[in-house]
Amino acid sequence: MRCSTAKSLRRSVPRWSISLNTASDMAGTEKPLKIAIAHYHLRRGGVTRVIESAREALKERECELLILSGEEPRPEASSESVRVIPALNYRKTGNAVIADNLAEAFKGEAEKHFGGQPDVWHFHNPTLAKNVLIPTVIRELAKEKARIVLQLHDFAEDGRPGNYSAQRSFFDSEEGFETTLYPMAKQIHYATINCRDRDYLRAAGVPDTNLHVIPNAITPLNVTTIPKKRPFSQDRLFALYPTRGIRRKNLGELLLLALIFGDRIDFATTLSPENPEWNKVHDFWRSAVQELEVPVTLGIADTGQYVFADLVGWSDFIVTTSIAEGFGLAFLEPWLANRCVFGRDLPDITRDFSNNGLKIANLYPRIGFPMEWLEEKILYSEVESMLRRSYLAYDCHMPRNAVMQTWKAWVGNGRIDFGVLNEELQMMVLRKIKKDPSLLDHMRVPTLSLSSESEIRAARQVVETVYSLDHYGERLESLYEKVLSSATSKVKHLATNKVLKQFLNPARLNLLRN
Repeated sequence: MRCSTAKSLRRSVPRWSISLNTASDMAGTEKPLKIAIAHYHLRRGGVTRVIESAREALKERECELLILSGEEPRPEASSESVRVIPALNYRKTGNAVIADNLAEAFKGEAEKHFGGQPDVWHFHNPTLAKNVLIPTVIRELAKEKARIVLQLHDFAEDGRPGNYSAQRSFFDSEEGFETTLYPMAKQIHYATINCRDRDYLRAAGVPDTNLHVIPNAITPLNVTTIPKKRPFSQDRLFALYPTRGIRRKNLGELLLLALIFGDRIDFATTLSPENPEWNKVHDFWRSAVQELEVPVTLGIADTGQYVFADLVGWSDFIVTTSIAEGFGLAFLEPWLANRCVFGRDLPDITRDFSNNGLKIANLYPRIGFPMEWLEEKILYSEVESMLRRSYLAYDCHMPRNAVMQTWKAWVGNGRIDFGVLNEELQMMVLRKIKKDPSLLDHMRVPTLSLSSESEIRAARQVVETVYSLDHYGERLESLYEKVLSSATSKVKHLATNKVLKQFLNPARLNLLRN
């Protein structure tokens, strides 16, 4: 099914002044919609941006909003409509009594804020197991026929076995885990931020009537700087990679691009990892930059000397080498700053943008090189080890032909993609190329052809239109109308293994993630 969100979603009814034809409402009575949004925290990050966008968009539609968080917002952020429930914050342990108390706290805060219960409960990332109490809280609300939206930005099944195990361990039995994690009822709707995740949930058994795609809103950066005025890279191009240098951002490939284009381009990432567990890998690449003598700066904004918006304005283009994304902000945001995007394509993510009219011409699907550059036995051993650890982490039996499935997905015509390798194997390839640059003739080197001004203007117009805050509000309006118009039914459940199967697939695993 083709997923497109470009068309207008406006309704003929006045915004949020809608007639609620339920048993508890008088026919024809109009009143503002009451929405309660819940998330573990409001720290800086993608989900917080989504919640802040929702608050702004729903304010324009005269909606009554309650935001429940496990902690206070950041000092510089708005606290409007926010109520703090400390037990909502991250936690890996607990019991049914604590979960029941948290559910009562939710209802109590709603009662104080609305004078009653909300029309819709909207949970963000409830199955990610950042707080193992949340699925039980949702189950308790669902038992009372509450209308619920479960918006999934990320999945514990997608390379986060620690989260998954913590959630499973919370329950006294496997049956408790199985019947709680993914509740199903006519009044419970699921929302994803891309069509790939929508397709995964559909394949797992969520009906289309209860499944929605709500892409994030994109707000423009306040960029006032220009490349000619930057205080560095005066006689060269400057490519900025706006990212924290965690593993899936594939920094080894950035160094490869620097070996390919380093005679005329300086590269930089914006930030180092926050999580200490990733610092060892990041330091590995810092050392590699020195060893390979490539024009790459990792964490150029770490010291605070440069502001992010200024770096974007100083750049000639934006680069991305990431092997996995949720929404794909890096493919959209640069166009609003009149910068094109160059780098690794993620078709599962960028197909949404193409379907909405955004054509990004400067992306490559892979960087292939001859398998003979690697020792096949070493690679085979790495693949087998990755698969065994991945399936063991999720307490699943590894398919007999799993290694061959991965091998078939990675290797074709005697060539393999640089982006599926781990850091050590990538470094082996980089050292070979540094020692003998003529080897680049045997790689599928991506072509760097930057977008014209007219192409940038066209792309910017698409992003401004399709991913605007107003359009985001329309999508939320449409979603909530569908939730409110749904009948109610007894709560059942989705088989957890059917969701896990979508992600724990030998053909989609990668040595940089699993």
